[in-house]
Amino acid sequence: MTLIAALEAYRQARQDLLASLGLPMSNRDPLAEISEHLVAALTGATLAPSRVQADYDLILPDEQKIQVRYLANPTGTWVNEHLITRLPNVEWYALVLFEAFTLQGVLALPTAELAPIGAALGKRHPRQDEMLRFTHRNWCTIRGHPERFREMGVRVWRSPFA
Repeated sequence: MTLIAALEAYRQARQDLLASLGLPMSNRDPLAEISEHLVAALTGATLAPSRVQADYDLILPDEQKIQVRYLANPTGTWVNEHLITRLPNVEWYALVLFEAFTLQGVLALPTAELAPIGAALGKRHPRQDEMLRFTHRNWCTIRGHPERFREMGVRVWRSPFA
């Protein structure tokens, strides 16, 4: 019965989170839901017409589109990394970072600048104009030198909870 009680507590917490976002019950990942709303609030964007459409999640006032993803890891050594990909007709890629379910920060990268961003991070993998393999070391570099990456259009929001 302990398992059933834990599931009920999770179900209620999930419903409370979705209600605080003004959303109906959903089977989508709650971190995906909150990530989209957080990036929308930070950028002044509006949510896409469908919560499950392909390619983009938000639309900026100037009609540019943003794809939003999140990366969740434990505190300390990351076990998960993330592949940032450039999509046609999507100008921005936002990555919301969580450690131990605590918001660490948000990155918004202009997808047209993936190659220079990768070069600044010391990346050596192929096809850097199309993708960027994002690691904990990359987050630490960008977080430690936001002005260097701001010149390439990268926007960084650090969480007050981190």
